[in-house]
Amino acid sequence: MGRGSIPASSTIAAVDFHRFIDEKVAGVRASTDGAAPPQYTTAPPCCSLHQFSQLTTDDVVDAVRQLPDKQSATDPMPTRLLKQHVDVFTPFLTVLFNPSLSLGVVPPVFKAAYITPRLKEPDYTSRHQVISANF
Repeated sequence: MGRGSIPASSTIAAVDFHRFIDEKVAGVRASTDGAAPPQYTTAPPCCSLHQFSQLTTDDVVDAVRQLPDKQSATDPMPTRLLKQHVDVFTPFLTVLFNPSLSLGVVPPVFKAAYITPRLKEPDYTSRHQVISANF
């Protein structure tokens, strides 16, 4: 059910998927009904993002090389391409990341996400019944 992937089963109709999601959401709502709201605490005044040391190009190269090869459909560049040409992109990435760390500001575009629900493979073993026949 993910973007660009083949559905796990061609027998799953849209109405069945919709019903599954509705039931899942209803179950989550029922299990969290009456739960206390989340509590957030502010960081003490002594905490500051200015305590980060500046990234070097070597830091960025190491981080990019450790990225998994998978990627999101929203990524403007395939991870494989970024890793292959990391030496070209690293100076620009370093200039982009250092002000973000020192100012404590993350560009809004980096905070966006697309969430795609995916059906798990059904567990047929738990429902499988052994039928014995007498011949």
